[in-house]
Amino acid sequence: MSMQQRIQNELNIRGIKAPAYFKSDLVSISHNRTKERISRHDLEILESFPSHGLSDLKGAELMDRVDTKFILPIKKLPFILAELKSDYSILEIQNKRIFTYYNTYFDTEDHRFYHMHHQGKLNRYKVRHRHYLDSDTGFLEVKFKNNKGRTLKSRIPLAQADINTTEAQTFLSSEFNLPYKQLKPSQFGSYQRIALANEASCERITFDLNLSFFSKKPQDNIHLPKLFIAELKQGRHNRHSPFARLMARLDIRSSKFSKYCIGCALVDNSLKANRFKPELMTLQKLH
Repeated sequence: MSMQQRIQNELNIRGIKAPAYFKSDLVSISHNRTKERISRHDLEILESFPSHGLSDLKGAELMDRVDTKFILPIKKLPFILAELKSDYSILEIQNKRIFTYYNTYFDTEDHRFYHMHHQGKLNRYKVRHRHYLDSDTGFLEVKFKNNKGRTLKSRIPLAQADINTTEAQTFLSSEFNLPYKQLKPSQFGSYQRIALANEASCERITFDLNLSFFSKKPQDNIHLPKLFIAELKQGRHNRHSPFARLMARLDIRSSKFSKYCIGCALVDNSLKANRFKPELMTLQKLH
């Protein structure tokens, strides 16, 4: 099955009509749309990074971590990559260095997880299924933000975004005491990711570009090709990180960006989104 067919199947299951830019393979279309601000030639810098595989990450696996996020214009990506190549290696799998992800988030009918985040509550959860389109594998994940601001992630292999299986229900019941049986798909999105790591300093950086958020109303689908989200993931906050120092030198401030919450706010105007106004205004400016 081609990648286009797999993506279309994902959307069909959820009753979502494919947007116009899904006329062919997502990776090709995304790269073409990215040319509005960046070219394939600009991303050749990725080939100059030393590489690592998934099994090479020990200290930088970071299932218990602190996160710092940044919203950046896509035109800055080549320069930032060039500045980082001496300090980080890049994830490479099957000769690929850019990967396509498809996320399905789950929430209650009244968007309990969304509202917990919007109200600034800690000890909050996100539940998602992540489909790695390039390898056609999937995981069900629970992310917990504790009252110390740390993100703890747990996950199990799960091929399909179906949390009604015995395996999925057992996993969810072990992670929290919230009404997990009431969860349903609530937000769908895709993006491409570049993943860097510095094993010595136990940190990772991900660059997520070509973000798309899908709605059951095709006119409400959102695609953001002119920006990317950078996320620094560390065992503990370290301002001496090469990436943190680069952001400070460029006078780029961090953001409280959440793919789940921002995606929900963008495609559903009925949700209260006052807390996310700074991020939404930045997206509007870059879009």
